[in-house]
Amino acid sequence: MTQRTPQSLLPTDAQPMDPRAAPCRILVVEDSPLNQMLVTAILAQAGYRTDTAGNGLEALMAAQTGGYGLILMDLSMPEMDGLTATRLLRDLPGPAGRVPVVAMTADTDEADRVRCRHAGMNDHLAKPVDRLLLLETVEKWLRAPPSPETPPDSSAGFGPCALAAPAAAGEVLDREVLAQLAQDLDAELLTDVLRQFVEETRERVARIAEETDRAVLAREAHTLKSTAGTFGARALCAAARALEMACRAFPADGGGPERAGDGAADAVEDLRGEISRLAGDAVAAYRAAGYPV
Repeated sequence: MTQRTPQSLLPTDAQPMDPRAAPCRILVVEDSPLNQMLVTAILAQAGYRTDTAGNGLEALMAAQTGGYGLILMDLSMPEMDGLTATRLLRDLPGPAGRVPVVAMTADTDEADRVRCRHAGMNDHLAKPVDRLLLLETVEKWLRAPPSPETPPDSSAGFGPCALAAPAAAGEVLDREVLAQLAQDLDAELLTDVLRQFVEETRERVARIAEETDRAVLAREAHTLKSTAGTFGARALCAAARALEMACRAFPADGGGPERAGDGAADAVEDLRGEISRLAGDAVAAYRAAGYPV
């Protein structure tokens, strides 16, 4: 049974300690098995202990058991999203309601940071997750438990597909992202996660081609945007981001194209086909680069 750290023994600036030596774990809340695998692998290599949850409801149930020093929370998830889960978490009594929560999301504009802060989150990491920034953020919050009013950090960067350089916008793969992954992961693990990315992407692209519910389609595009960016599929990432934005142009009440405008409806249909083509291009590019996917 995990023992909680007494409040008097929590680290302070005057008494620094190694957070990995503390009797606590990190809860990684993420609906994509691929993102779960990558984040937990990075944390494990750094010596941290992790548990995973697939949605906000699972995270809330896990948090009530105690023993977590930090929660890394995706925002867009089925069953219960990360914002709702964090609001409910903050209502829990005792230490469970005060655990630092760091958002992990591909939504990176200022409005999203404000939403995270109002929900009770303490910090914000952009996806695709940068390994060094992830580890720095984890160490910061395990070393210095926040007060409830601590605002999210505004230093987290943007994902590569969101701010791709114009000269490279047409490239299928981002070689710098792949090179960084090769540094962060051993060769066998990198091969495993790339294969899982390709398998997960094929399944997701098939769902995108058939889905009629705009909200579900936007969520699928959102996740594809994140995973494609993580594995350097630059063009696919950008197309998924465009599809998500086009889906969100439809009214929240589910109104049809006449409510959203023909442009948004046409864009959704065009992007479905474009995403299928770009997914195939990405797989071919991985193979041409020597990755056995």
